[in-house]
Parts: sequence; C-alpha cells; structure tokens
Amino acid sequence: MRLRRLVTACSVVALVAVSGCAGTVEPQARVATSSACPREQALVRRALEGSHLRVDVTGDGKPDTVAVVSAPGSAKPCRGFVGVRVNGGGTYSRHLIPAAVPIKGIRARVVGVAHLGHRPGADIVVDTGAAADAVLAQMFTFVGGGLRAVHVPDQPDGSFIVEGGGLVYPRGAGCTADGRLVLSQAAQTSDGKRFRVTRRTYQLRRGGVRFTSPVVERATVPLNRLGARFPEFVGPHWTACARSLT
Repeated sequence: MRLRRLVTACSVVALVAVSGCAGTVEPQARVATSSACPREQALVRRALEGSHLRVDVTGDGKPDTVAVVSAPGSAKPCRGFVGVRVNGGGTYSRHLIPAAVPIKGIRARVVGVAHLGHRPGADIVVDTGAAADAVLAQMFTFVGGGLRAVHVPDQPDGSFIVEGGGLVYPRGAGCTADGRLVLSQAAQTSDGKRFRVTRRTYQLRRGGVRFTSPVVERATVPLNRLGARFPEFVGPHWTACARSLT
C-alpha cells in the first residue's frame, strides 16, 4: 500500500512538472494552435526554445518570446507558423497564409514589431517568404487571450507588401508615431523623372484585428525624392512606432 501511494504521488508530481521523484521528466508545454496542422506543436515549440527574440506582445510590461518557423514541404496552409510564449503564461501559434514559404530553402522571418492603435502590446510583422521580389508580410497580435492575424486591407488574405514591386511600381509600408498603419504605392511617370504616389493611412479599430477606412494622400515627387518624402518606401519601416527587438 505504501508503494502504491508513493507511485501515485510521483505521478501527480510529474503531471504538474515538479521535480523530486526519481525519473520524473518535466512535460513539454502544450501549444494552443490555430489549426489541425500535424507538426505545428512540435515545430513551434522547437522554434521558441531556440529564439532570442523578446518583445512584450500582451501589454503587461513583461517580455514574451516570439518565433517563426517554416515547413516548405508541408501542405497548405501548414507551411509556416508564428508562435508566442507568454511570460508566465501559455504558448500560442497561428499558421501563415497558405501561400507562405512555397519554395524549399525559403524561410519566414520576423521583420519588425509595431505598436499600432492604443493597445499596450506590440504587433508582430512577419515576412511570409511568399513573394520573390517583395517582402509579403502578415501582421499578428495578441488579443482576447490568444494570438490572432490582423487583417490588413490590401489583399484578400490580409497580407501586405512591406517593400518591393520593382523600380517602376514600388510599394512600401510603415507606421506613424501615433500608431497608424501606412501603405503606399507609386508609379513612374512616362518621362521617368517623377513618381505619382498614393499613400493610405489606417487607424486600428478597437478590437485590434482590423483597420478603419483609410485617409488617402496623393502626390507627385521627383524620382530622387521618393524616399525622403515617403520614407515607407525605403525603410526602416517600423521605427516610428516600434518596440525594440532584443
């Protein structure tokens, strides 16, 4: 009877990950996944264990661990994930757009953290690796007790171009000091001396996952003044509203 009670006690201790019984192994934390992707938990857990990126995404003033991971050979939409391990809390992940990391050797990566709207936590900007000549990104936020994709009003899947599009039709993204999202596109004039620019500025809605209708600005600038007049075309893209990457 004493032996049975001892074995039972050790089993309970193992379940709550407290050491003290011989042979007890701390279980791996479960990842709150966004899908039925078969490898998501293992991939995200491993990426977070090796990540040195700390940023406060929950808004509690404590640094959380952020990581992205790619699986180019997997079926859609299980080719890429972003994960967050909350400081003192759980672990969460979301898959990227189905077109993410379509070619073996291409990897998703975090390209910035932005402090948009009036919420205290930072948003995660991820290069999905899904465009050959551009940084096609997604934005993620921690809201409502979980990690969610922010729907940027640029493409049907909510992704957006941070930079790219070529010399004739460049595009760029950034933010303002008061936490608004900026999406801009330009086109060279027929004489090749100027750019016609359309800039759209969006305010994040209260829920934190969608934006209001944009304020639209149009201008024509000399070719060599594009970046000076509209810095979102040249970067760094998230300086005005960024949280530090450490």
